[in-house]
Amino acid sequence: MQLEIPSADELTAQAFRFRKEDKYAAHPIEAALRYHRSQAEKSGTESHGGFDFESAEVLYRASAQGLRLSEIPQLPQSLAELSRLGALDRAARSGLRQNIEIHGPVYAESLFLSAWEAQGRRGGAEHHVHHDQDLGRWFKRLYRNLHFTTLGDYFDRLRLHETIFPETAYRLEGFTINPKNKELAPVVSQPHVEVDISMAPVSKGETDALMAGLGFAPVQLRHEGIQDDGYFAYVHPVSGVLVFDLHDENVVRLRGTDELVVIDPFICLARRGTWAAFKLAEIGLPEPPDDQFGGMEKSLE
Repeated sequence: MQLEIPSADELTAQAFRFRKEDKYAAHPIEAALRYHRSQAEKSGTESHGGFDFESAEVLYRASAQGLRLSEIPQLPQSLAELSRLGALDRAARSGLRQNIEIHGPVYAESLFLSAWEAQGRRGGAEHHVHHDQDLGRWFKRLYRNLHFTTLGDYFDRLRLHETIFPETAYRLEGFTINPKNKELAPVVSQPHVEVDISMAPVSKGETDALMAGLGFAPVQLRHEGIQDDGYFAYVHPVSGVLVFDLHDENVVRLRGTDELVVIDPFICLARRGTWAAFKLAEIGLPEPPDDQFGGMEKSLE
């Protein structure tokens, strides 16, 4: 059966209508993607088999924006109000799961768990992780969203990663579905990089230079109430993309070269009602406006 994906243009138009009415809809990232792609020297790859992060995000968005208007929360006005998005996220995940159960791609949960457990149940704050040496890739299954983000935000984050950091672009492998509770979890993979551990860790000055070459400026967000470099954060003044968690384990040197690569950053779009916008507002940076129908690109012409 052919996978039917709703019109991305119609969903984008609907999202901006909701936002104008102060109803929650994730701000589309297409304008930011087009801007960063126009600046990029090369691109990565999002998927194989025809179903990618954009496909997943469209299906998720269709479910989130397809709820009854009374079920769609107001745009959050503070960090605390981001917790209101939980019910919407659960409903959108359910809609996505129903599509995945029919059309795929389903990734056998037992297959992932077997490989993960055999390697000592590795992972971090978000993912369970295992390494496939034959394929030269790290496989990661999302088990928790951070910073009040939704699953839709996660798909957008990895689409932005593919454009900004193409050397380590993620690929969508499929979704596990727990047979008992029907919980859906994306499985993604990322190419293995050979890190040069014979040299000193990458310094913040080196990371500043790397990000400046991509058009980003360092910012000191408030971390545990103190404005410092605890988030290792950078913001792009044109697109409003915020990249953080760029410490010396996520920015590394490739073995045998002078090249630096970024492995596992947190990337988000700062727009009204987002964690990124609230964190930037804490340090006095203005809220970037909505980019309805590619307005950002038109303003740059």
